[in-house]
Amino acid sequence: MSSLNKTPILIFGSTGSIGMASTNILKKNKHELLLSNSNDNEDIKNLSQKFSSPYFSFDLLNEEFTHQMLSEEIRKHTTGLSGLIISIAKPFPNKFIHNTDDLVLKEQLNIHILTFHKIIKSCLPFLEACNTQCIPRITYISTEYLLGSPPIKIAPYLAAKSAATTYAKVLAKELITKGIKVFILSPGMVRSKLTSNLPEIYLQQVEEKMPNKRLTSPEEISLTINAIYQGYLDASFGNEIQVSNAERR
Repeated sequence: MSSLNKTPILIFGSTGSIGMASTNILKKNKHELLLSNSNDNEDIKNLSQKFSSPYFSFDLLNEEFTHQMLSEEIRKHTTGLSGLIISIAKPFPNKFIHNTDDLVLKEQLNIHILTFHKIIKSCLPFLEACNTQCIPRITYISTEYLLGSPPIKIAPYLAAKSAATTYAKVLAKELITKGIKVFILSPGMVRSKLTSNLPEIYLQQVEEKMPNKRLTSPEEISLTINAIYQGYLDASFGNEIQVSNAERR
């Protein structure tokens, strides 16, 4: 087991834009962190070294993945978790929904709802182990596109996010009796690996329609995540918390 000084916050998707920004601000505020991503690559190694935080790589889309396997991996580093951040995604073809292959829908549902379920089953005992010392907090990264009229050509992603967000809302009601709070963050569009395949001219057109003429930044989202783990937003558990530079709806 690694030498963590106190129970960490486990970040799934720590090498993504939101994950990295969250790692940065939480570490600045003296939180212990355990990092995770899907591939044992230089990104996660460099992030781990930069912030002196242990990491593990785990392919959540592996068909042989079980929650017991993930539990064993976490137990190598800690016996308890003070928090959990789930910021995972996978790029997909930007097509009309009626032209979308079945496998694309299946993959998005797997990464957003089935994987979320397995993560919760794996991590819940570690969170429960800490509920006498602190308020364990789970943060699920959703999307603001579920709050208004959804755009076209990202239906597989939104359908899966909608299912997972509903799961998180139900989970929030169930886990509050265990002293665990679930938060749902609904960020606006950011420049990230998920949007990297979109034409730059399209992103510029989106920005032009926004009041501040820019997309939401990962740093703005991380400020809200930091507020969650400082306890400032505890009364907002179970609700969708919008963090966006988009036009007000």
